[in-house]
Amino acid sequence: MWSNLVHSIPNALDLLALTTCIGALACRLWVVPSVPAESSVIQPLLVRLWFLLLACLAVLALSSVIGLIQRAAEMSGRPHGEVLSILHAVLLNSHYGQTWLVRVFALAMLWVGWFLGRRKLDSRAVPVFMLVSAVLIALTRSASGHGADAGDLSLPELMDWFHLLAASLWSGGMVAFTAVIFPTWFRYGGQRVKLIADMARRFSGLAGIALAAVLLTGLYNAWIEVRTLSALWTTSYGNILSIKLLLVLVLVVLGASNRYISVPLLKRLAGYPQTGDGFFTSFALRYLSRLQGNMDGTSAARHLAHKVMAEVILMVGVLICVALLIHETPARHQPHTGHIILQPHVGHEAH
Repeated sequence: MWSNLVHSIPNALDLLALTTCIGALACRLWVVPSVPAESSVIQPLLVRLWFLLLACLAVLALSSVIGLIQRAAEMSGRPHGEVLSILHAVLLNSHYGQTWLVRVFALAMLWVGWFLGRRKLDSRAVPVFMLVSAVLIALTRSASGHGADAGDLSLPELMDWFHLLAASLWSGGMVAFTAVIFPTWFRYGGQRVKLIADMARRFSGLAGIALAAVLLTGLYNAWIEVRTLSALWTTSYGNILSIKLLLVLVLVVLGASNRYISVPLLKRLAGYPQTGDGFFTSFALRYLSRLQGNMDGTSAARHLAHKVMAEVILMVGVLICVALLIHETPARHQPHTGHIILQPHVGHEAH
């Protein structure tokens, strides 16, 4: 277990960097308003967002190299320090190598976009270009994972891809809020409550759609890889998946409290009209107003920021579980584990 955990750390960092990259770009396009509006806050926010993307690209570059070396070692059975001589064969003669080359091309396009975008932060075309490149990297992950066992662009692979994209919009957006949006607003625009309320409202809508997609695709992926309910507690794959599902359940509860309580409260304190709130939201806000009395918009924003930070911590746990699952044999194969495969399949994730 511990060896798998250590082996999975580069994969977990790769996932965190990719999801943050996609989520941050989505926030840039659909959550953060244009620069002329509240430029004293938005301009430094975009600068910080671009540095967050720089960190993501650096981690993706490093994890790509480490991933290739790890995979070459798995395929050949050689120690990591002795795989340099066979890397060309892995790249040219294996499904994983060809997928890796596509990934590197997409990563290069991300770097090009980053250098172009840092000179014109108000451009929308550059983030769109970068988002397409990041989406392609996500496809290469699915094309070299368990979902690709059924073949290239099969339904399981596509569902795994959609699941990763939806999770990235949700979790990566939360990282962008925690690392960039909230800190920048507290520093430069702490009294502009309507600005943070508007960004929170936009992200809440985006996260709601993404969460629905995460749950639907996640249920499909779990059914494909597990097949039986008992496998959740009788196989190591199922055990890790169960932990992941519990973490996601807590995330869903926190996300629901943000969507139906914290964000509407922030909107109300920012002066938005109170029409459109459901019965549960209206009741909860009425109760909170009595309980918390003189809460202002800044306090509500800080409370929301703490909850989003808790979600990010839980999401890191989910990503670690995902990285561990990649190196586990899916539960659907467990009845056949008596037939040990000495050489992993070169096309997909090693089982």
